[in-house]
Parts: sequence; C-alpha cells; structure tokens
Amino acid sequence: MAAWSGGYFTDVQYTSNFYPQLAPGSMAFACLRQGVRPPALGAGSTFLELGCGQGFGLNLLAAANPGLQFLGVDFHPGQIANATQLAQAAGLANVAFEDLSFEQMLALPEGRLPRCEIIALHGVYSWVSPENRGVIVRILDRLLKPGGMAYVSYNCMPGWAPLIPLRRFLLEYVARTPGDPQVVVLEALRAALQMIEDGGRFFETAPTIKPAIERALKQDPSYLVHEHLNAHFNPLFHADVAREMEGARLSFAASANVADDLPSLAAPAPLERRISATQDGTWKQTLLDYAGAKLFRRDIFVRGLNRLSGPERAARLAETRFALLTSPDQLITEFIIPIGRMKGDPKVYGAIAHALAGGPKSYAELAGLPALAGAAEGVLIKAVSLLVGAHQIHPLAEDAATEPALAFNRAVLARLDHDPSTGHLASALTGAGVRLEFPELLAVRGELEGETNTAMTARHGAEALARAGVRLAKDGQPLAEGPAVAAELKARIAAFRKAKLPLYRQLGVV
Repeated sequence: MAAWSGGYFTDVQYTSNFYPQLAPGSMAFACLRQGVRPPALGAGSTFLELGCGQGFGLNLLAAANPGLQFLGVDFHPGQIANATQLAQAAGLANVAFEDLSFEQMLALPEGRLPRCEIIALHGVYSWVSPENRGVIVRILDRLLKPGGMAYVSYNCMPGWAPLIPLRRFLLEYVARTPGDPQVVVLEALRAALQMIEDGGRFFETAPTIKPAIERALKQDPSYLVHEHLNAHFNPLFHADVAREMEGARLSFAASANVADDLPSLAAPAPLERRISATQDGTWKQTLLDYAGAKLFRRDIFVRGLNRLSGPERAARLAETRFALLTSPDQLITEFIIPIGRMKGDPKVYGAIAHALAGGPKSYAELAGLPALAGAAEGVLIKAVSLLVGAHQIHPLAEDAATEPALAFNRAVLARLDHDPSTGHLASALTGAGVRLEFPELLAVRGELEGETNTAMTARHGAEALARAGVRLAKDGQPLAEGPAVAAELKARIAAFRKAKLPLYRQLGVV
C-alpha cells in the first residue's frame, strides 16, 4: 500500500462500472417523488464526482448529457490517466479529470474549482478515515450550490453489524498470506466458508454470513479488495451521516434506491403505519434501516430543503416524460425490495411498458391508460418508481443530442476485442446508461461500424472471448470454444437485431 494512500488500498485499481442511480435525471426524479424541489439542470450545470475511480461512469454521463459540465476527482493518478484517455478517445469536451486528494482540493484557492448543482460520492464515504469525512463535508460546503444535490452512498448499520467480524477475518487472513491480494481475498472467503461447514460456533449466531460469502465469491476480486482490505472501513448509521452533512447545511431529501424510502416497500406491514406517521425524518430513516436490515444506502441530500406544494409536485410529475429501456416481453414485474420481493400487477406494469414501447410518454399520459382507470391513489407513482429503480424505464434527458453518446459508445465498443467485460453504453434520450450483454454489444458495434454480416460479427466476438479466456454460457452451462460459441453468438445477435435494435435506436444508443 503506497505511502500517499492514507490507508486506502491502491495496489489494485478499482473496477470500471456505471451506477444508474448517479444519472442526473434519476436523482432529480427521486427528489420529485418525495416532494422535494430538485435543482434546475439546464445547459452549463456542473456535476462533480469525488472519488471517480476509473471515470467510466462519469464519461458515460458526460456523453449522455452534453449540455452539462462534468468534473471527476480521484487521488489515484493511474485511474485518472485511464479516465482521461477514455474521454479523449470519445472526443468529450464537457468532462475533465484531476488527480487530487480531498485535502489538496481544499488547499486550492477559492474559485479554482467550480460550484456545482450535483456532487456525487459513490463507494467513498464509509471507506475513508473520519478525518477525510470531515474534509469531504468541507468540500461540499464550499462547492455545492444552494438547492444542489449531494449523492452519498455508504455501507450502513445495523445491517452490517453481523458482517463486521467476517471482514476482520478476511483482513487477518490476508495479512498472513503472501500473494496477489485478488487471489488471497478469495482464499480468505473460502476459508471462512470452510469454518461454517466445519461447525464454527460463531457463524451459527449470524446466519446472514454464509449467503454474504457465497455472493462475494461471485464478485469481481478487484472489487472485493477495495471493499474489504482498506485500513478504514466504517459502516455508518444514517443518523450520524445526516448530522455530519449538517456541517455543509445539507438535509436528507430522498433515497436514490427507489424502494428504500417508500415505507410500504421498506418495512413489514405491522411497522409501516407507525413508521409512516413519524415526523422526524432522520428517525424515520433509522426505523426503515432497522425494519429492512439495510446494508447499503444511497442518500440524496440537498443544500436548502424546499418542499413542493401538492399541486406543484403533481404538475411537475405530470409533465415528466419516460422512455422504455427494455422490450415489453422482457419486462420484469418482480422487484427486490428491502423486505424481500414484491410482485407487481402484470396488467398495470405491462400496460405502462406497452405504452412506452410506442415512444416516450408523460406521467400524465400514463395516468390516463385504461389499465389505471379506477386504480387506488399511489398505484402509478409506485409502479413508475419501481420501474425506474429496476432500470426498466427512465426519465428523459433535457438535452437529447445523440452524437456525443454515439462517439462514446464507439470508443467503448472498440475495446471489446481485448475487454469483453463492458456492460453499459450511453443513451442520449435518457441522459443515462443502458446495460447490454456481450452479444448485444457486438450487435451494436456492428451497426455503428456498418458491419451487418451477422456471421462475421459473431466470429469476431468468439475470437475476443477466446483471447480473454471468457466462456460463453447457454442454459447455465459453458459452451466449448470455437464453432459452438460463434453459432450461439450469431443466434443471439440476430435475435437482438430483430427484437431490440429499434428500441436502442430510439434511446440514442445506436
């Protein structure tokens, strides 16, 4: 671990991902859903990400929102170099990256960094020292404009309480085992699993540990290194985070995880009425965390909490337009919520999807669908919120210029030959990203490059998978390399071009 790291693990670079909850339109809708006025996000608005990592997500957002300005800051120069390289390859003029620590940011003269409508921290706040958390609050105080939104995600209590001993087990194991940390952290997880299977008494007291280990063993090892091996790892209570944010005059507005701040979805029925009646917002969030044994929060704070009147909220909701992100026949109507799973009424959710399949629709237009006639108050907002949260629909962006998104997608898809792990492309229509599987990415690349020979596209994809040592699976079983992989890719590419390509054209992905 480098001397400049401040206890943060820097020997392995962080993963390269896009998190849909960071999209400006998604954050604004979360505030609107809770009756809080979001900031105006017109041309010239600025989005700052603290701890931007590889910058993939911020580059995607810059490409999908060409009217906004984006700045990413991270103290790891290798990650900033990668982020800058992608921005240059995509020709993005509205994003910049700087390798600065949080303390270095504060030391810059007033005006050196812009004031912002949005400041986001994903996977930072509970992985840094208390001193660095204090510095972050001072940065928010200095740079977030009145009315602006701050996105702060963090591992939270009380859900993490049973898992803290597991994290200590991993730390002690890795400290005693030489080798590549990405390999050793997996060994440590298997060692903990073996203790459970051999009757370790402690694990009987914490039944959530075994499922957590099994989930972790399926995750990217570089993610696990950053999740568990940093010197500072502090799962936090929401009440403590809210009090710390008061130092920047920030107030909690909403959760970026849609189901987390709707008591009917986040608490068992016997607790729902009691929690809903709670007037103290911090206490309400605390009760919801206990009700759902929450492990991770995605909080949106605002600088100056302005409540919308009922009529104004209704009017702004009515004019909000949404686009479909998947084909109606692939719509998922069973949702993961804090207290388990919820099945939505297929008639309601299917009607919304089929209406949006014909093109974007406003909330008011969705409210007029025959399937919603006579529905109880709150049915539509819950359905739309869950579909947004499940990344099956998304609010439209204010600026739908397509060329920056297409240029970004070309730059990302050019990497497929040596990195088939890419999962998201930019959508100009929504100002966000859409997730695609490898065969779908191949099909989009073929369209953007004018390669319409499906067999050739599939063959190139099979060669890329072979070079990367990645096995394509069918019905849960890995396929043998060679002709079988090419044949399966060809079938999936053809199916995508027939069923989903028109949708992705509409979204401004291709």
